[in-house]
Amino acid sequence: MKRIHTFAAALLLSGACSPDGFTIRGNIEGLEAPYVYLMTFDGKPVVVDSARVEAGAFAFAGKTERPEVAYLSLDKEQPLVRFFLENAAIGIGGNVYNANEVFPTGTPSNEAMNAFNELTYDTSEAYNVTELESDRERLVDDYKQRMRKLIRRNRNNICGMIVLAETGSMFFTPEEVLDEIGRFPAEWRQRPELTDLRRVMEHRLRTAVGQPYTDIVAPDADGTPVSLRSVVENPANSYVLVDFWASWCGPCRMEMPFLQNIYDTYRQRGFQIYAVSLDTEREAWQAGIAASEPKWIQVCDFNAFDSPAALDYAVESIPSNVLIRCSDGQIVATQLRGRELAIRLEELLGK
Repeated sequence: MKRIHTFAAALLLSGACSPDGFTIRGNIEGLEAPYVYLMTFDGKPVVVDSARVEAGAFAFAGKTERPEVAYLSLDKEQPLVRFFLENAAIGIGGNVYNANEVFPTGTPSNEAMNAFNELTYDTSEAYNVTELESDRERLVDDYKQRMRKLIRRNRNNICGMIVLAETGSMFFTPEEVLDEIGRFPAEWRQRPELTDLRRVMEHRLRTAVGQPYTDIVAPDADGTPVSLRSVVENPANSYVLVDFWASWCGPCRMEMPFLQNIYDTYRQRGFQIYAVSLDTEREAWQAGIAASEPKWIQVCDFNAFDSPAALDYAVESIPSNVLIRCSDGQIVATQLRGRELAIRLEELLGK
């Protein structure tokens, strides 16, 4: 169902608009494009409306069935500014030559997001120049506290929901995120942004350290289904690393030589790798395997992040991994990178 209904911008310019809809008045210094496009994102960019630009000024009018994230674009692809579209009067101002100076005004949610974006910029700048780890930890803690305050103050508008949905999982534990979701009014808890976040956090809880592993069944290069259970329950194995990767993932490919060295060192002591590719094309997957020639188990169902394995293990980005102890099937570590994996296996299996 179409969630946004637009009206001719001429109505707005003449002073008429829907009494319960939105109006967007823009005046951006240096804007010389003939048109500006109002866009949303529904799996892919969607052009909702266009407006003619005259001396940097433009206008839209319409009605949205619910508040949502929107963009203004000059080319129907790259966003010029991101803002919250809701049935209210919204202003867009700034300078086209500096994207950080183009911003929305006019609603509590947009004003709150402006303040949060300034906080994010200031904190990231300080983090980049800070050398002491204690100072960095203090900055992160301060950022988390300010994020909590912003979410608490904006639970009744789209800003709080979007901040939690887009950044909460990076700074809060799954338990904390689920608690925050539960504090939103029902109308916001039922939005896909929070129902999807809840699902991911619940999966993450089930794949946390100390939890039993979840079985995976996917085909190998010959098309033969190989279950993670068969690897974990193999008497020859003591620990199994479930490694999520893809041929197109640069960091994953960079990790391969190190994994090969770890595998060669600890294979005879009971270490095995069950690699789950998130590729979508068989040729690309096979080429990726051929390029690095890993010796461990490789499976792929070509469903990428929609594969049951990726969903069950709450994989949001790659590389990603979990380490399973075969004796009891418990997850003993997650997201071990580089030297961290070697150190942990040395602790578990000896030098």
